[in-house]
Amino acid sequence: MSFFGVCYSPFHWRKALTVTEEEVETDMALIAQKFTHIRTYDSIGYQKWNVDKAAKHGLTVGLGVWINPGLPPGENEASIDAAVDQAQDAAKQYGGKPVIDLVIGNELDREDHHKYNPGQILSYINYAKNAASKLSDIKPRVTSCFSGTVLEKSNSPWVDVIKACEDVVYLTVYPWYGQDPDHSSPGNIGPNMEWSWSHGLKQVVRLGKTIVIAEIGWPSAGRKDATPENEKINYETTKRFLSGETDKKWNLDTFWFEMFDEEWKTDEGPQGPHWGLYTTGPNPHPKFDF
Repeated sequence: MSFFGVCYSPFHWRKALTVTEEEVETDMALIAQKFTHIRTYDSIGYQKWNVDKAAKHGLTVGLGVWINPGLPPGENEASIDAAVDQAQDAAKQYGGKPVIDLVIGNELDREDHHKYNPGQILSYINYAKNAASKLSDIKPRVTSCFSGTVLEKSNSPWVDVIKACEDVVYLTVYPWYGQDPDHSSPGNIGPNMEWSWSHGLKQVVRLGKTIVIAEIGWPSAGRKDATPENEKINYETTKRFLSGETDKKWNLDTFWFEMFDEEWKTDEGPQGPHWGLYTTGPNPHPKFDF
């Protein structure tokens, strides 16, 4: 791998989903002590400062653009425009290539929150490609994010969207969800990773794309195998595994999920608020040394 980064959302400061520009900068300064790359999820609202503050502190960004299928025409395109402008402004102000990827949408093949139309997503990717082609200082890759099983079925409707991605495809892979709660093994993710390879990842590679692991992690609470000690074991195991130590096909750029606990994330179950390397609130602290 060329990097082992971390996913970032700013909504850990308080239960209300609000944040200030100064708080985002505080987060970026802390992240830069441990990482060189971050993945973000949106470019508007309280996340409009992500790129600028990340670049200021020397971080490289996989810049997410959240796609909401229920928005009026033009609003998702406006989010793409905002992301492109932020990438350009950061490059001009801080130099280098602060944004490596424009990631249009997140886990688009999942239907538990939204049902996305592949044809519409393809139009957003093409819109983003056109917008990014006008950048003068950087040329980020335009791609999308899916679950690791996006191409598990041979008739997946997402094949053309994946083909349209530039060079890389972001995929989320969670060995924790494949564990038997009574026989957890945070130090051995190999079997679950091989299952993911067979049930979706290799199919993406066969289309000529390089995988970026968009999210992978282990929670510190919410189930009996979810402890800070197991999160540490799994963090270290995952970093070694995705360095290609066991098999060169697993030499992949990766974003760990996530930097901070987020108390509001209760919809996904008791583990939802506990994926962070750091605790929540205005004075977060690491759960273990890393």
